[in-house]
Amino acid sequence: MIRLRSFFLGLALLGASWGPVAHAAAKKATLGVFLPTTLTDGQERFQYAEALAAKLSTATGRPTAAKSFARYEDFTRAISEGIVDFAVVDAWAAVQLGAKATPVALAPLAGETSQRWAIVSNAKGSVKDLAGKRLALVKGAGAADPRFVTNVVFAGDLDAKKHFKLTPVPNVESALKMLEAKGAEAALVPLAHVPDGMRVLFKSGKVPGAVLMGMRGDADELTENLRKLEPVAPFGAFVAPQGHEVDDLRKLLASGPPRRQPVFADSPALRVETRALLEPSVLQPVLPSFADALDVAAEQPDD
Repeated sequence: MIRLRSFFLGLALLGASWGPVAHAAAKKATLGVFLPTTLTDGQERFQYAEALAAKLSTATGRPTAAKSFARYEDFTRAISEGIVDFAVVDAWAAVQLGAKATPVALAPLAGETSQRWAIVSNAKGSVKDLAGKRLALVKGAGAADPRFVTNVVFAGDLDAKKHFKLTPVPNVESALKMLEAKGAEAALVPLAHVPDGMRVLFKSGKVPGAVLMGMRGDADELTENLRKLEPVAPFGAFVAPQGHEVDDLRKLLASGPPRRQPVFADSPALRVETRALLEPSVLQPVLPSFADALDVAAEQPDD
């Protein structure tokens, strides 16, 4: 009887010790997707989130649910409330999250992990002619939006807040529709999404595209299982950052590019004949040639 009682007590203790581990292994995760500029179609964003969540479940061993966000405010609120464990987000929005998320990998689209931005308009002219005009752009963290246009798109050469009337919209589709409806005179969209026939007034340098992020320490789990994570269309397989692309973008957004150094032209080397300095006698006077003055004119005067 005593042995039987000890046996059941041991089973109880074993179950208690393995209980938290099994519970932790079965803990569900949530994937958040916020791609209002990289993917222009809302249905495509939803389908991508669902498919990637299924792949994450297989790679990490944690059941993962998908949640697609249409607005930046809803996305950041879900992160603050601890709802989101992993996320795929446009890099311009990812750098506005600060320390709330850690970049793990870049998501290549059409083989490229970066993209260019464009100022587009239906009117003729240049960016200079848009002074005081409305510029439709996708809304992020409010105060960071003008800095993105100024520091990242224009590389500090133009103050967007002073030059334009910035008009925030939820996504690229809305920016282009506002331009079509003449609710704005120009729009800022990725170059790949510029419709045919629309005038491009400015192209930016390359900016990182979509980024895979981890929240609250989950970045390590993503890093360990990154090779197991199969690609989901329209993106290719996630690529580990080769450098500090996201951190560099964050610094550029916050402080702008470094001041440009003035360019100095190289002056030609001046060679001095040292012998002439030591022996002044070698210096010879140089007189103009009088040979032309001694030539006899072909025409003779009529005397």
